[in-house]
Amino acid sequence: MKFKALATLLALPLLAACAPEVESTIYLADVQTALDKGDAVAIPAVLRIPQGGEDDCKKGLAALIEKLKALAPVTGKGQCISKDQHGSGTQLAEVETSVQIVPAGKDVPQPNLFVIEATPRDGRTDLSFKMLKPIAEVIKAVQSDDSMQVDFDPSFFLLHLNNDGAGPVQIDVTNVYVDNKPVVPENAQPISLDRRGDIEIRFSDVASSYVEAGNSYVFATIGPKS
Repeated sequence: MKFKALATLLALPLLAACAPEVESTIYLADVQTALDKGDAVAIPAVLRIPQGGEDDCKKGLAALIEKLKALAPVTGKGQCISKDQHGSGTQLAEVETSVQIVPAGKDVPQPNLFVIEATPRDGRTDLSFKMLKPIAEVIKAVQSDDSMQVDFDPSFFLLHLNNDGAGPVQIDVTNVYVDNKPVVPENAQPISLDRRGDIEIRFSDVASSYVEAGNSYVFATIGPKS
């Protein structure tokens, strides 16, 4: 018992620096399709959930996936990966799922965890990201009964915007990282994204904490290039 308790205590600092991750690529043509048809468009996404170690991850992966199926579509077998987070390696269960792109106000097909709402506004489109369940509830629902309860760092929300349209567009963002560079109101400038161009948007810790709680966050506004 003493050795088990010591091992648990030693593992806590390793898990405390971990963070769940959500990553997806958003093709602008899919956004337009959702607006034109008025229906949801599902796009691939990856959900990564921190684990206590490689052995724990492999042992519990199948059960985690089965539990996740009750909350969101699962489109792949899942795998255990190691990834650098905050300068140290983190063991993560990686599961393929999807994000629904919907016109603002439309219902989201269930079960689903993630939605991107597209809101037309004066010839432009606001894109907002929302979790349909707070991340804490998701983690609790998929963890095994003997998993340690720890406070994770704010999640990483990684959204790649890909311009697969006919011409360049203008993108406005603020309070996010664009290709690893911070954008705040003081330095925000319109971003010109050429056809076939791609940028990575990563939410700040503040935005991530806001989204984790189940709130909708406008992360980009798309419009014609000026």
